[in-house]
Amino acid sequence: MEIGLSIPRIPDVQGLRLFAETAENLGFESVLAGDHIVLPTGGTNQYPYTADGSFSRPSDEPFLETMTLLGFLAACTNRIKLGSTVVILPYRNPVVQAKMFASLDVLTGGRIICGVGVGWLEKEFEILGRNYHLRGAMTDEWLEIMQALWSQNNPEYEGKFHSIHGIQFEPKPIQKPSIPIWVGGHTKAALRRTAKYGACWHTTRQTPEFVAENIPYLREQVEKAGRDQSEVTVSLKRSLFFTDVGMGEAGYVRSGGSLITSTQEVIDDLYSCQEIGIDQLTYDFRVETLPDCIKVMEHLADTVLPVAQRLG
Repeated sequence: MEIGLSIPRIPDVQGLRLFAETAENLGFESVLAGDHIVLPTGGTNQYPYTADGSFSRPSDEPFLETMTLLGFLAACTNRIKLGSTVVILPYRNPVVQAKMFASLDVLTGGRIICGVGVGWLEKEFEILGRNYHLRGAMTDEWLEIMQALWSQNNPEYEGKFHSIHGIQFEPKPIQKPSIPIWVGGHTKAALRRTAKYGACWHTTRQTPEFVAENIPYLREQVEKAGRDQSEVTVSLKRSLFFTDVGMGEAGYVRSGGSLITSTQEVIDDLYSCQEIGIDQLTYDFRVETLPDCIKVMEHLADTVLPVAQRLG
């Protein structure tokens, strides 16, 4: 069982460096960055993971661009994996995006995770000039283009949105056969996309019970795609707050699947997730400040991470 951490949304150079370095030194598997370019003034009612559709954080909070942030963290670390949770594929040109991920994989010595999603915020699509209603089809085509560029010596692709031929794409990623693609989402379409393109189903803001209910469908789709079941793992991302470490919980909206409980119950949850078939857990922390993030990270490393490592 691996444990990764979601990178705090702070435009603090030294703080971000400290967070990533501490995570690496404590033995966590990965640090992962979310993705938004703009957020709507006045909020939204489209967020899939809260009861009323409101985004869990204020719209005017700073949100660093994902690929730029990963490039910075690549220079701050040596061993820990870096990735997106998740990059919204339709927002960026697929060839440029493939180049970004391939370049990061080379520069990190093969430490990049390409977490992807179709997106949910219609206003953001509008501002970026993308068709919200075609986001699923665009995501699938973008994935096919990226995999072609990463693997083919003379990459070619003919699709609905792009025609690619007569080019060279170098350097290729270090990781073979591909940079691992973690597919976000909680729908049947996300499970089918994982089975066809993904190395991992990286669902977010859900309960372990939800994952357990959907794993049989995922396995069915993996078999239908002609792939070996060992090629596709399962990851669950949730918010975490320890009720027994003497800190105050942040006041922003709780998202679905949040784990707000004692240290022992977090450990018990770990065993439950492992029995269900979850291979990786990613946490973000419901605290207000970076120093508190570091304290929670250290407590997680002292009490929970050793249990995860024993589970293998």
